[in-house]
Amino acid sequence: MKRVGLFDAKTHLSQLVTEVHQKRQRIIIQRRGKDMAVLAPCDDPSTLPDEQRAEWILAGIDRLLAKQAPPPPGQRLKDLITEGRKR
Repeated sequence: MKRVGLFDAKTHLSQLVTEVHQKRQRIIIQRRGKDMAVLAPCDDPSTLPDEQRAEWILAGIDRLLAKQAPPPPGQRLKDLITEGRKR
């Protein structure tokens, strides 16, 4: 993640905003070597309010679970867990 001093951020704000938008990356703004703020894309999950961020996370989990293959027929979940622990 890129770090920029506060003076440089003020001087080159337009350029930094363009970079954040095009590269979809966050930029940390520092004052005297300490992290003070983050310049992030508007649709970055970290910029969402807590409730919306939680919904975004849960939707991601649902998408991952939907991609999982169901267990083979006749095999119990308990057997799969035991097998996974042996590995």
